[in-house]
Amino acid sequence: MERKTMLIIILVITLVLLGIIAVGESFFDNPDYKKAKELNRMAEKAFAEGDYDKAYEYAEEAKKYTEKADEYASMLVLRNKANTLMYKASKRLEFVKNQGGEKTHPKEYEKARADYKIAQSAYDSEQYERSIEYANLVIESLESIVPKSPLPKYYRVRLIMKRRDCFWRIAEYKFIYDNPWKWTVIYEANKQKLREPDNPNLIFPGQIFLIPSINGEFREGTYDPNKKYVQ
Repeated sequence: MERKTMLIIILVITLVLLGIIAVGESFFDNPDYKKAKELNRMAEKAFAEGDYDKAYEYAEEAKKYTEKADEYASMLVLRNKANTLMYKASKRLEFVKNQGGEKTHPKEYEKARADYKIAQSAYDSEQYERSIEYANLVIESLESIVPKSPLPKYYRVRLIMKRRDCFWRIAEYKFIYDNPWKWTVIYEANKQKLREPDNPNLIFPGQIFLIPSINGEFREGTYDPNKKYVQ
């Protein structure tokens, strides 16, 4: 095999391995990924030493393991997506029930419950695409159920002398996320509105920020300090 072709094969395998690292740390323990990395290193070493036949042999073997590792990485992506949507669907069901939706919208609520059971069963049997499909159905079927006192979808930064607004403190408000560690969600959703997008510490009174729904909660309107919000 030509030296140039051999080098291209090794580089392609390296790039694929680097790409699937983005899946997360749990992927590093995958035996196929470990084997592919080991064989790729062996191929690079043989190539550097001029043993192109051996380099080709190792690279071809690494290619097989890389394909297996890529399949596993794709499964992890689907599983993570299904897990996220299952959580949102469960929180949306809980939220609607707490708002009395079980009685005011019995058909929608029962359908959502049935769809959630299918989503959970599919997740447990590792049918992640099916789980994603039905978790989305749960969220969609309950979207039309509006609570009596929806949480704010927008927040206007206030000038509070003793406790100045910042992303950390905004996320901490009970009517936002009741969790300061969620500040990055607000920051990422509004990053391009900032005068200095890479500086989350620089915000000003009067700026209006979008508050994304993270647990299937319904949000509407801009925060009103004179209004009582019920989670």
